[in-house]
Amino acid sequence: MREDPERRGGPTEVVESDSGELIERLSGPTATLLLVWLIGVGALSTLLAAWTYFWMVTGQRLGIAALFSGFGLYTSLAGAAGPCVLWLAGRAQGHTLGWFLGTAVKIALVMVAIILAVILLATLVMAGALPGPGALVAAGLMAVMAVALAVVWALATWSADRWIARARTDGA
Repeated sequence: MREDPERRGGPTEVVESDSGELIERLSGPTATLLLVWLIGVGALSTLLAAWTYFWMVTGQRLGIAALFSGFGLYTSLAGAAGPCVLWLAGRAQGHTLGWFLGTAVKIALVMVAIILAVILLATLVMAGALPGPGALVAAGLMAVMAVALAVVWALATWSADRWIARARTDGA
């Protein structure tokens, strides 16, 4: 693949595909910066939300050891997925902030539904019973926190999308 020298240095680059067509894609530095931004925002915001959720539900604070344990790793990986999936759904299509907000909420609520389904199945299999009535309150709180997280994800993803769109038009 060959790069178009006129577009070098911008957030996107024009390259030749295997079929000989010229296609525009994110440049290497832009893609790396975008990935670090989306993963960082998703992982850190989800870790903070999980810490707050645990504190609200149990009344205890998670220690620094939890951050560097399997709990912290898997929580941050799951959180990093949210903004990345949102970016893939809406990138470079000129969507509004409202679209990013609505889509982020949908993604976050699907993630909560998956978590709740796993908890329900684990409780059924391991304890042979359904979760208690407090589980409904905890599930509702989880959904509310997921919507708050979705707002953070939407703002981060929309701002990255707008930055790339502005840089494309300024550099063209």
